[in-house]
Amino acid sequence: MRSVISGITYLLVGCSVILIVLILFVNFKEQVFKILPPENDTGQTETKRTPAETEEFDISEDLPPTHEKNSVTNYPVPSGNTSVNAVESVVYDGALELPLSGATGYASVEINVYNDDFSATLAVLEPGRGFMILDEYGTFWQIYLKPEGGEAIVGWVRHNNCLINLPDVIPSVIYENTNAYASVMRANEEPIPNVTGKQLYSYSTRSDGKVYNERLQRHEYIVPVLYAMAERICSAQKLALANGESLVIYEGFRPYDVQQTIYRAVLDLPSSQKYFGSWSQGWFIASGKSNHQIGYAMDASLAQVVDSEDKVTGRYKYKQPKYFEYAMPTTIHELSVNSALYASPNSRTYSEGVKNSEAAQRLQKYCTSAGFTPLASEWWHFNDEHARAGITRESSGNFYVTECFSASPTG
Repeated sequence: MRSVISGITYLLVGCSVILIVLILFVNFKEQVFKILPPENDTGQTETKRTPAETEEFDISEDLPPTHEKNSVTNYPVPSGNTSVNAVESVVYDGALELPLSGATGYASVEINVYNDDFSATLAVLEPGRGFMILDEYGTFWQIYLKPEGGEAIVGWVRHNNCLINLPDVIPSVIYENTNAYASVMRANEEPIPNVTGKQLYSYSTRSDGKVYNERLQRHEYIVPVLYAMAERICSAQKLALANGESLVIYEGFRPYDVQQTIYRAVLDLPSSQKYFGSWSQGWFIASGKSNHQIGYAMDASLAQVVDSEDKVTGRYKYKQPKYFEYAMPTTIHELSVNSALYASPNSRTYSEGVKNSEAAQRLQKYCTSAGFTPLASEWWHFNDEHARAGITRESSGNFYVTECFSASPTG
């Protein structure tokens, strides 16, 4: 009897040892596969992918549902203004002022466009390529890609690295992009050669740089920012509107070579450092890529709303304000110590200029309450660190956006 028990004991111990060895082997194999690149179906190690494929290779459980309306022939692509009358219109109940459907989006980096079941890549969008947004599901947009000599494409993109045209979804904001027609940038109130008064870039051949926006039925600037930033801008605008005021956005995305043009021009100014006091020049104009190129920065001021007009697009109504802009500590884009938000780079005490400007203080309150981080050296500059945290690759900003595909929202 004792020998039988001993035999069973040895058997159990042996099985336990074998089980432990198997567990260690499996764990070791998993760790190895985490390190090694996957093999393709020919047995060869896969080492090269495009940037877009690398970024979006892990298609996880948040895939949109596949359904019949996701095809070009069945999905209702917005096509021009289909507004109802003002009496029948409604206020959109969402995080933005208007639905995403029919708004214009842009790739900020190289992005794949997938088919409905994500089994194939329909197209690869180059940075700056525009498209119409049709729908949203989780971390994806369904988009309509205008044909370029071929057939139209309806597919899906991840929107974390996409820009959105702000006027399409927050039309009550006042947009005044002076760099698109006559830059007001100055240094110590002196003109900057080849910058001040110059059209640094444009969205059309018009003298004011605006492009016709079918969705809004007016000429308007294209103002791209990362999509994740739009909701916080809308929150800041709601706070301002509740107080009879409105944001005035001067710039979101700024092309990289425009950034470099401004930087070199300021650098060439005689004794340019004297304009910045205890601040370095980099606090006012970056020598390399800035937050504007990545897409998570905006330059904004504040205005008092004196009246507003009801506008309608699709079945949704929104307010278009009549306003006058407040005097601020300096004119916007005044590159000097006079524009500093704080007394010094290491201080969080307002500068004398901001202390004497209640409007500048309210602008700070609206934007910081919505989740923005102010730039210490410029009272007008705000960053969205939340949006930045959501991107998987930083844009170079080395592109221009010129096309507007916006149409009245469906639904």
